[in-house]
Amino acid sequence: MYNKIMRKFLSLILLFSAVFVSCKKETRDLKQIEDEQIQAYIKANNLTGFVKDESGYYYQILNQGTGDQLKYSDLVAYIPQVKVLGGGEIKTEGSRTPTLSNYAYARSYLGYISPVGFRESIVKLNLGGKVRVIVPSYLAYGKDGFGSIVEGNTILDATFYVPNTKDETELGDILITQFKNTIPSTFTRNTEGVYYQIINPGTGTENVTLTSNLKIAYTGRLFDGTVFDSAPVSSPFASTLNSLIEGWKTTVPLIKKGGKIRILIPSYLAYGPTGNAAIPANAPLDFDIELVDVTN
Repeated sequence: MYNKIMRKFLSLILLFSAVFVSCKKETRDLKQIEDEQIQAYIKANNLTGFVKDESGYYYQILNQGTGDQLKYSDLVAYIPQVKVLGGGEIKTEGSRTPTLSNYAYARSYLGYISPVGFRESIVKLNLGGKVRVIVPSYLAYGKDGFGSIVEGNTILDATFYVPNTKDETELGDILITQFKNTIPSTFTRNTEGVYYQIINPGTGTENVTLTSNLKIAYTGRLFDGTVFDSAPVSSPFASTLNSLIEGWKTTVPLIKKGGKIRILIPSYLAYGPTGNAAIPANAPLDFDIELVDVTN
């Protein structure tokens, strides 16, 4: 009886050992496979200057920066651009998801930035620095991914710029300048920090004031081109000017009835650090506006 029990016990130990070894092998194999994929991508694209961190991610410091050395305890504003390795840029989904677009900035204590591969590459910088990092999935969002934004087992290719400023006005200018340099239009900056282009000044006689009743056709876009809201000329949005966001208050009065204007609004004159259901936190906005009617 004793020998029979011992044989069963030893069989169980061998079974659990085999399962444990198998799990370790699968984990090791995933790391090896992703490392080979990263190395193949770097070679195929003739990328140079990447260093492999001992934890498994690859990084390249594009600009060390000239400000203070970053620490985990620092509250930093950073501008990220995150893509799937060899694929397209990842889109954000409103203010409740991490800011992964290079047309908005995120603000966080460095030690709380996740995933770990992002945090550990950013901390190597000084203020004003920029780093590119290729992060295997086990140092990113793992096998579960991140909702509908990042699929499981996804290798990420990211760039992080940490401006040498914490001033919202300067951050807004950095983002808008970065965007407007990609389009042919010419904009004027007003004293509040909104960039505008008057397409048609309008022919109406009524001046727009804060208490004016307005009918407005518009299209609102994020800087990645995503339309988050609109109202056509046939069904314009009705409101008084003083009920609208600050960026509109300073620019809509520049046109009259029938006029058209395009405006680029920094986040602090729009929806700020909270965003809303369709607009990420700290996102600047791009509006095409047509003033359909004005009543004073």
